[in-house]
Amino acid sequence: MGTQPPLSVATRNYGLELVKLFLQVVWADHEVTAPEAERLKQYARNLGLHPEHLEELDTYLAGQAPLPPPNLALLRDHRVEVLKSVRRLLQELNIGEDETEILGELSALLGASSFPPVR
Repeated sequence: MGTQPPLSVATRNYGLELVKLFLQVVWADHEVTAPEAERLKQYARNLGLHPEHLEELDTYLAGQAPLPPPNLALLRDHRVEVLKSVRRLLQELNIGEDETEILGELSALLGASSFPPVR
């Protein structure tokens, strides 16, 4: 097995901002379940986030620090991809109504006229 090339700074920044957005989504119902936390940590690892960011993620998932706001300007440039990623996460975790309601708000914040269809 070969090693993957290092991620570009732009890719890591996008990944970090996407994880921050996912934090907002999983906390929408004021609690994070073990499956939600584990899936988000796995996603962050797959994105190649720095170990220090992974440690911070544990703190946020445990509710031990205020959630960091995502950089919406950066995410807006990739709005369709972001919204599809959020939808995929919600489906994988079978996330409840409170968190699903946030999708419309995210669409508006990211400047999307509607949520993209599942593919």
